[in-house]
Amino acid sequence: MANSIKIQPDRVQALFQEILNLKKIRRTGWQLRGIKEGESIADHAFGTAFLAMFLSSFFPQLDRYKVIRMSIAHELGECRVGDIPFPALKYFPNKVEAEKKAISEMMSGLEVAGEEFISLFCEFEEGITSEARFVKAVDKLEMLLTAFEYEKTGWKALGDFWKNQSTFSAFSDFKLLEDIASELLQQRKVSNDTHEN
Repeated sequence: MANSIKIQPDRVQALFQEILNLKKIRRTGWQLRGIKEGESIADHAFGTAFLAMFLSSFFPQLDRYKVIRMSIAHELGECRVGDIPFPALKYFPNKVEAEKKAISEMMSGLEVAGEEFISLFCEFEEGITSEARFVKAVDKLEMLLTAFEYEKTGWKALGDFWKNQSTFSAFSDFKLLEDIASELLQQRKVSNDTHEN
């Protein structure tokens, strides 16, 4: 049976070249705190995808395949939009729409595969499904784990990452993730107390 899907090879190549931009764009939240060679968006996306794949095995109610795909799709718009840090979000009220438009244009002409990524991004941003809420929580957990690692190597200007209530409220539906975040907070407190004495 002949394959009826017609995707131009140059479109796939062009998409991949755009995705590679995620390796070049640094996460601005770290840069604003002086970490000039901090993780790229691709580094973050990999960390999120790995954690989502691993941790979703403890939540049998979740569609693990969707979780993994969504964790990869959630940052794709930043290929074109860039990484807008948390303090700047109030100046970009349509950031989600801009990312959706970017993904839609990037995926144009890529048939079902492209439509799937657009759908996964929208589901993630709407946060209605358990899978979307889980990926959002894992996204926050990856950020805390990274902040913890940076602090272990001597960076001290990251306290606000640990005080953002919206970060910790993302864990409320997933006790295991909440427990991991609490353990990180405890280890951080012990480490800070040790250095102060």
